[in-house]
Amino acid sequence: MNSKADVIAVSTERPVYPQNKSRFFGSVKKEKLRLLFSFYSPDGNEIAMPVASMSAYLKRDFPWVEVLLEPVLILRDAEEYSPENYAKKVQELQPDVIAFSIMSPHWYPMEPYFEEIKKLMPELPICIGGYQAMLSQEQTIENPNIDYICVGDGEYAIGNIVQHLRGSKDGPADGMWEKLNDGSVYETEPHQIGDLAALPFPDYDIFSKEDGFEDVNSSIFGPQGKLVLPVMTGRGCPYKCTYCCNTPILEGWKTKKEFLRKYEPEAMVDELIRLRDEYNVGYFEFWDELFLSNLKFVRAFFEIYKEKIRLPFSINSRVEVMNEEFCRTAAEAGCHTIWFGIESGDEEFRTKMLGRKMKNQQVIEAAENCKKAGINRLTFNIVGMPLETAENMRQTLKLNQTISPEHFFFFPYIPLRGTPLYNTAKENDLLLTNKKNLHYLSAANDRQFTLNMKECPDLLTQDEYNEICMQMLAFQENNNRLSYTEGNQGNADTVEDKSFNLVEEQSDSEATEEAPINPAAVQNQEGGLIDTVRNLFRS
Repeated sequence: MNSKADVIAVSTERPVYPQNKSRFFGSVKKEKLRLLFSFYSPDGNEIAMPVASMSAYLKRDFPWVEVLLEPVLILRDAEEYSPENYAKKVQELQPDVIAFSIMSPHWYPMEPYFEEIKKLMPELPICIGGYQAMLSQEQTIENPNIDYICVGDGEYAIGNIVQHLRGSKDGPADGMWEKLNDGSVYETEPHQIGDLAALPFPDYDIFSKEDGFEDVNSSIFGPQGKLVLPVMTGRGCPYKCTYCCNTPILEGWKTKKEFLRKYEPEAMVDELIRLRDEYNVGYFEFWDELFLSNLKFVRAFFEIYKEKIRLPFSINSRVEVMNEEFCRTAAEAGCHTIWFGIESGDEEFRTKMLGRKMKNQQVIEAAENCKKAGINRLTFNIVGMPLETAENMRQTLKLNQTISPEHFFFFPYIPLRGTPLYNTAKENDLLLTNKKNLHYLSAANDRQFTLNMKECPDLLTQDEYNEICMQMLAFQENNNRLSYTEGNQGNADTVEDKSFNLVEEQSDSEATEEAPINPAAVQNQEGGLIDTVRNLFRS
């Protein structure tokens, strides 16, 4: 392992740490410290890669830490996972610290959970990590129920906090901000891990249940009847899309040459072989921010993967590199689906507002190259963005209709603090201060879409937004046909379409008037749409 100075950016110049003001330093006197991880899952997925990585690190380097997991699986059972009942679950587990990995859109829905936990366990330290803590430090630490926030990569930071709580290492929990007894906050710099080889591969055992992975939903797009396992070959993305959390993180990275980090291809393939054989994996989803961030790695990886793994997989890509040769090579290696962002179908808006400079013709050609190679296409699209017009939205739908991807996915724009597009919304006084229930799964269940920003009637009215979203929803329901075929055996399994949308608030009477979603996704199931969605994630 490299020295710590080589691996991360360590806090150097800072005030003397007032250890006597720390509420929790040395508070855990037990031989075994119990750490509980959690995350919020509004889409049903029960795998969180940051948690898997931190768990692996703790298990390797801190055997005196007992690692537990209790995610908020709101879609499985809303009553069981209500804030009050979840707090009781936490109390029963008797953790010494609870650490949440939180995405920014999940911050407001999670605040009641922190409050309920503190009511029952006022002496339990609560730590927040993930994009929320990394990009919205002040907002996160200002919550009266939060004690620590992890402001960068979490592996070494989580190791520091368990030593801090045990009192075995003087000073602050480096990589964290801590709220002290007097209400002040002691800040340290974010950790930036540049050498992935210094870390163990992620721990998937933490997600297994009594029956292994039989009852674990590990994918919202993967095939039924197989274990679909998410994996990452590295971290970082070289692009600066204005709406993406990656952009402020990239801009704040101290050593840019280490931002794009990949495992060695041979080591990565060896790990995939282990996962395949140990868990009986049938399909891999590569969750890298951008699988293609290092083309040299990709070429080498595809060649070894094709020879040794021989399992279908999905990847994130960009249309700029999806030429015929790449798509053919990916297909030969087993690529089943490529996910790529279009975001907006209007070239000028996409370039100027989103930092995406590809031409529509490039999008069309990339989609065609995938089709020729036999690869499914899944497109991501954003609606209701700052200064977007009704015509911009119509162009997004039109471009997707031209491509006719196997899966069309659209979601409402969420203003993410720290991103350039958030700043644009703020500068134009478009931010809403009273709308807190924001997430990527918009209100399609009640077939009523609402803007997540102030209305600009000259550009896009609320009625126009809802009308065009309804047209997109109709296209989604009629078009989506993503399927999975098992090799040359001729047995086809329909991919379970779980790209549904949640309702902010819905009465029982409203639930009876919903239109059905894609029939392929709900065949052989009964009940209303909410029950159907819940059943999907119990399967």
